[in-house]
Amino acid sequence: MRNDRGFTLLEAAIALVILMIIGLGIASLFAYAVGANSRADDRELAMAIAQKRMEWMRTIPFTTQTRSLAFSFPNGGLQATSAAGVTETVTSAGRSYIVKTVIQDLSFVPAGVHDAGAPTVKSIKVSVTPSVATTAFETVTLNTQRSTQVTGVY
Repeated sequence: MRNDRGFTLLEAAIALVILMIIGLGIASLFAYAVGANSRADDRELAMAIAQKRMEWMRTIPFTTQTRSLAFSFPNGGLQATSAAGVTETVTSAGRSYIVKTVIQDLSFVPAGVHDAGAPTVKSIKVSVTPSVATTAFETVTLNTQRSTQVTGVY
């Protein structure tokens, strides 16, 4: 039959080029998804570390002894840190994380009263960053405040 026509070699080559472009686009999307899942795993573990650290900080009683005991994990106190905080490296699930803890005194016992100048309110900030982080969005930060009851009239 002379009316039957097939694809020419040029048409087949053009179709293959178009399929190759589509395939490369899908492959790059797949690579991006794998990287995003890995970063999500890092953030999930960072959140678990931050929550565990914050829960530990909440179990420390805010007393006259602990408010001036230097911070260190796992046996430290609630003494204010420098503005730069205390930085340490933690490993979880075979991955390395940088944990930064900042404790600030926010309120103090008024002058002229017993324990004048002692802190009554503290701000605690725990930031956990995967050591392989490439952006600031991979850092998990938790904030809380602790207060102690001070008797007297103010």
